[in-house]
Amino acid sequence: MGKRVVVTGLGTVTPLGLNVKSTWEGLTEGRSGVNRITLFDASTFPVRIAGEVKNFHLNGFGYDPHLVDFMSRATKFCFEATRMAIEDAKLNLKTINPTRFGISLGTNEEHVHLDQIDEVYGEFLTYQALASGSNYYFDSSKPLGKIWPIRRTASITTFLLSLILNARGPTNTSATACASSGHAIGRALRTIESGEADIMIAGGCESMISEFAIAGFGLLGALSRNNDEPHKASRPFDGKRDGFVLGEGSGILVLEELSHARARKANILAELTGYGSSSNAYRITDSTPDGSGADICMMAALKDAHLSPDDIDYINAHGTSTLSNDRSETRAVKKVFGRRAYEIPISSNKSMLGHLIASSSAVELIISILTIQHNIIPPTVNLTHPDPECDLDYVPNISRGKEVNAVLSNSFAFGGQNVSLIVEKFIEDRNNKKRWIEG
Repeated sequence: MGKRVVVTGLGTVTPLGLNVKSTWEGLTEGRSGVNRITLFDASTFPVRIAGEVKNFHLNGFGYDPHLVDFMSRATKFCFEATRMAIEDAKLNLKTINPTRFGISLGTNEEHVHLDQIDEVYGEFLTYQALASGSNYYFDSSKPLGKIWPIRRTASITTFLLSLILNARGPTNTSATACASSGHAIGRALRTIESGEADIMIAGGCESMISEFAIAGFGLLGALSRNNDEPHKASRPFDGKRDGFVLGEGSGILVLEELSHARARKANILAELTGYGSSSNAYRITDSTPDGSGADICMMAALKDAHLSPDDIDYINAHGTSTLSNDRSETRAVKKVFGRRAYEIPISSNKSMLGHLIASSSAVELIISILTIQHNIIPPTVNLTHPDPECDLDYVPNISRGKEVNAVLSNSFAFGGQNVSLIVEKFIEDRNNKKRWIEG
């Protein structure tokens, strides 16, 4: 077994609030952050709703203001969530060894909005000029267009954070769609376990509420069209669900090697103990009907954490509110947990947040940690007409008080890229902890 990895700081920016406290309160109260789209004029779109972050302002770290030019909306969310997580961890960046301090983020390329097209790409003549070898593009492009090749890369947020935080240890960017930040957190776990770093900033960010994303997911038939009642649109495991709701935000955790956290007398919030990853090798947009693939990464996470299925007190579901995903995840849970699947509370945070895509894993892991701290399970709202094929305990509509010591958190992405994480209540002496080996 490698070094133990604990969580010492949390930060979030979500459709329910601009910090961890407001997000948690909204979830436990069963409030929805889904509303009509304001980031662009969606009045002519068949889908006009999303989980937007409202009233956001970047506070920052006191960096060169010119760096803001390289920041997308998602990157700004990440900077704010990171600032909060570092403050929560009471981490003094001046006293830590920068070569033992790393960053692992899950994100995607920046998504362009329709009103940015001219600024980014210029006129059609630009393409002709590039094809002919002319310097027209470089001579005539507007400021955003000049930096777009750098700014749009998935790794730019990781780079900017490492620059500003002076993090000179291992860095990583994971771009695995809806599982991105889960894989980033898993890699951060492995980095600390192996002794390569003492502290990792881990999590993810996403903001893709744009004309192109709404149109693209809409054409796939993946988005809910319940425009008249936005707060009721995301309804995981419900028989009347008609697709997921796109959201945006960021979730950041400070992960720390246990002895390092003890040495600086850090407040330990939880312990990250399990990470499992798998691929469905099935279809780009569909989950496997029988849940295969998802079951592999859940089993892998349990083995990594040395837990048995009996040790899990709550499952934070991927729960997107699509017909195929909800049924597939339900079947996968039954494969892994057998009859006990019916005894474990399961809920979907996406019923209130929408689907935060690359940042969903991180935000949901943070919520899992808060569930352990408060012994309150957030509900799956809008679950009023249960799907007969989704027959487990999804904690419908009202939060539930329950002692929670271990949580399994799932994220299953387009393309069949799966990740499961396990977080547990921190216990000083784990020598007597159960060990489980399959079979």
